[in-house]
Amino acid sequence: MRKSKKYYELQALDLWDFPALIRKAREIQDITMEALCKDICSFSMMGKIERGERLAGKELRDRVLARLGVCSDGYENFLFYEDYLVWKRKQRIVNAIEKSDFDTAEEELAAYEKKNGAFNLEKQFCLVMRAQIMQKRHEDPAVIASLYEEAVKLTVSDIDHVSIKNLCLSVQELDMILEYERCCRPERLASRCEEILAYISSEVFDTYSYVKIYPKVIYYLYLSTPERDRDWNRLLCLSNRGIEQLRTTGRMYYLWELIEIRREGLIRLLDRIENDGEGRKREAVQKVIDMMTDWLEALDFVHELCGTHRRMETSCYLYQQKEAYCISDVIRRRREMLGMTKKALCEGICSEKTIGRLEAKKTKPQIEIVRLLFERLNLSGEYQRAQIVSKDVIAVSIVGEIGVYLNKCDYEKVEELLVELEKYISLENPINRQYKEQFEAKIKAGYGKLSNEEAIQCFRQILEYTIPFDVLLKDEEKYLTNVEVQCLLNISICVGKSKENIAFDILLDLCKQLEIDEGISEHIAVWEVIMTNVSNIYGDRGVYDQSDAIGIKTMKEGIHCYRMNLLDMLLYINTWNYRERRKKNIPLQQGYQEEMYLKKCIALCQINKDNARETMVKERLTKLLYKSN
Repeated sequence: MRKSKKYYELQALDLWDFPALIRKAREIQDITMEALCKDICSFSMMGKIERGERLAGKELRDRVLARLGVCSDGYENFLFYEDYLVWKRKQRIVNAIEKSDFDTAEEELAAYEKKNGAFNLEKQFCLVMRAQIMQKRHEDPAVIASLYEEAVKLTVSDIDHVSIKNLCLSVQELDMILEYERCCRPERLASRCEEILAYISSEVFDTYSYVKIYPKVIYYLYLSTPERDRDWNRLLCLSNRGIEQLRTTGRMYYLWELIEIRREGLIRLLDRIENDGEGRKREAVQKVIDMMTDWLEALDFVHELCGTHRRMETSCYLYQQKEAYCISDVIRRRREMLGMTKKALCEGICSEKTIGRLEAKKTKPQIEIVRLLFERLNLSGEYQRAQIVSKDVIAVSIVGEIGVYLNKCDYEKVEELLVELEKYISLENPINRQYKEQFEAKIKAGYGKLSNEEAIQCFRQILEYTIPFDVLLKDEEKYLTNVEVQCLLNISICVGKSKENIAFDILLDLCKQLEIDEGISEHIAVWEVIMTNVSNIYGDRGVYDQSDAIGIKTMKEGIHCYRMNLLDMLLYINTWNYRERRKKNIPLQQGYQEEMYLKKCIALCQINKDNARETMVKERLTKLLYKSN
């Protein structure tokens, strides 16, 4: 899925400067202020926010960003204490519902409603969450319908009288419209799906916003169209596009359902192909049907292994916001890690008293002060956990491409992009230098141009551009950037199964801290990468049961967050552990079949476009089959 120019222009905006962001994003998206503020705040208030005369609360910021096509999941990473508390409570509600912990969800929802439920956006969140709980409990459909109707009309008051193309809507609002039509106006659901498809095709949303709603629209279009009226050629095209988007982004939103639709469409296509003269075409279509069947069975296998549901049950995923941190905690932890006094940190920026009050969560200083404090602490000074420091749209787009080609293991292309990136970023900045050099070192190590010891020293040196390695040995709370975590991971992988793997111990402690701070789901992107490495190393050490337990837990947490990037690797680790047990005559789990596990792993590699691992697993399967014959 190719990202648009709009996507990179939005990515390059300065989120610390929210007023400027609104102005520039409205210009990029060609959205009027009237459309942006409709039913969520007054025109005069939006004008004051855009001029910097009034601060917007988190709920309003989230909705404004969403209507501007910016996915808030992973976008607004640093929050002042009051906003952080709102974020934390909402995530507890969402995650409790996802995990069917309804008592916790009800308790947290009641507390949120009592403290935050006075305004439309807060009321709307509460109504939708209550509807989600009732849906999962299979309660009265009429009550669920009334909740969705009340919710959607809080911010889309004229939904019954206007076309969607004339509105400015967030992904969450589009989802509410789908649920409202499904529950209250099922006869017009298909036409609404068509309207939403036309709306989101205008590139109004960034990649991750788009992929959250597109698969669901296709699924609801399929459900709402009578079988006799289904245009299977179009449904095949639409479902395939949705599947490819999900595979590219590593997400699972309605993935099982779309694969099932595609398989059904292909079977119908096969029935229409004549047996005579079109043998090759039939063979090609049958091959894709078999692949879709393998994918469905592999997903079913993983869900059964983890005790999770294969079908989508809620819309809670639309309200998940990952990797948010309290500004006060980040500054305090980072300062203490660097052994810096408050006086040294604040010099030339603000008073020592301001630092004290900020760390104690008793003040909210100007954003520019926070930015300067971050930069002194060797953080990017960005509102996001950005990996580079640059406002250049081209630089941001190159970083996006690097991620794509890394997933494909196309290291030659990554090297070309890193050379190109140099033209658009300053390598005087240690964060930019660290980003670039850690990839270069990883590629050299992969090509065998660095020994293990040389690679360890290289990654340590790169890490120390922003944080001394020795300070990480202290038993204290830590805050690390994504690139610093990656450097530690690379060191840990190079050291391997040795009991003296200090980087491994640091990362394990960091995951424990994340679990205590906010929870696994809130930091799933960092947590799952670290814990996959932990599972792998425990397996290498021969601690197979612990490796398997961590692997299954990591798969399960990833599935709860609709992430599938690492499922193939985790299942392969599980398979490798069984093979090692067999070599050592350790009793195996009853019913374990290595051939079946490897075939499921191959299917997952295909879904994730993990070509390198797919080749490796296929070689292992070929050897196993040859040996058994």
